[in-house]
Amino acid sequence: MIMEKRIFKFSLFALLSTFIFAGCKEENTYPTTPEIEFKSLTKYESASQLDSLELVFSFTDGNGDIGTPDIDTFNRDVFVKFFEMKNGVFVEFTNLAAPLEYKIPFLFPRGNNSSLVGDIKINVEYNYTQPNDTIRYELYMRDRARNKSNTITSSTIVTNVE
Repeated sequence: MIMEKRIFKFSLFALLSTFIFAGCKEENTYPTTPEIEFKSLTKYESASQLDSLELVFSFTDGNGDIGTPDIDTFNRDVFVKFFEMKNGVFVEFTNLAAPLEYKIPFLFPRGNNSSLVGDIKINVEYNYTQPNDTIRYELYMRDRARNKSNTITSSTIVTNVE
């Protein structure tokens, strides 16, 4: 009987200790200014004159204020510059019909931790007959407080110029 009480007390102590230590799990904290990291740049060829690229990057934001509400038609969140290689040097291509600016859906953190962590995929259409053969992108993002992230550079893609 005494042995059973000791086993019960030990089991109860072990169970309570597990709950206490599990509740003390440290949450990751991130700066309130967004930070981004390049992940991939993939080319998808199509039968039309426009091929598309999928640009993927990861982000962290300590206060979780990423994205723009649907009703906001003015603000953009991701800003991309397009570069082409000329004579062995990357030069910004500025003759774009429209700036490469993208809107991220309004995101909000869940639970007690206000940080957001995730991946963002952007589809960029480009005309593969333009006079270049090697391209890359530079980009940054802004959160709702308009804090600017670091700038990242994509890998390079060789286009199908004939």
